[in-house]
Amino acid sequence: MSRSTFFATLMISAATCAAALATAPTAVAAPPEEARLAGCEFGTAAATYDYARFDDHARRMLELSTGDFRAEFQNFRTNIQTSAEAAHAHAEANSADCRIVSGDDNRAEVTVDVVRTVTSDETEGLPETGRVSMTVTVDNVDGRWLVSKVQSH
Repeated sequence: MSRSTFFATLMISAATCAAALATAPTAVAAPPEEARLAGCEFGTAAATYDYARFDDHARRMLELSTGDFRAEFQNFRTNIQTSAEAAHAHAEANSADCRIVSGDDNRAEVTVDVVRTVTSDETEGLPETGRVSMTVTVDNVDGRWLVSKVQSH
């Protein structure tokens, strides 16, 4: 084999190996769609409440959460409810846009952008539409994706 043929064969072999490595599946699995959907469901539930039926909202928040967020919500629930009742606040999610930022089969971070309409004493009873943005950490707990951390933006 001539020197030029040898180097050409070597280059083709190297290119083939590089292509195979570039297309090989990674060992870490991407978070499943269920993680994104759980983040979206949580964001929609968090942005939807009615002061007159706050217990329903609180129950839903606890159903969708675990860990630190769940404990914090339980600790501050009375304050949140008192504020909502005092302002006669009602909020409804109109739409939600949710994307996975990172994660695996056990934990994922999901960005959640919710457009919602709020009426309260502060808005003089008139509907006001705005956006709520957050990043939520969802954990796979016995096959259910539950929110363990929330960071508002």
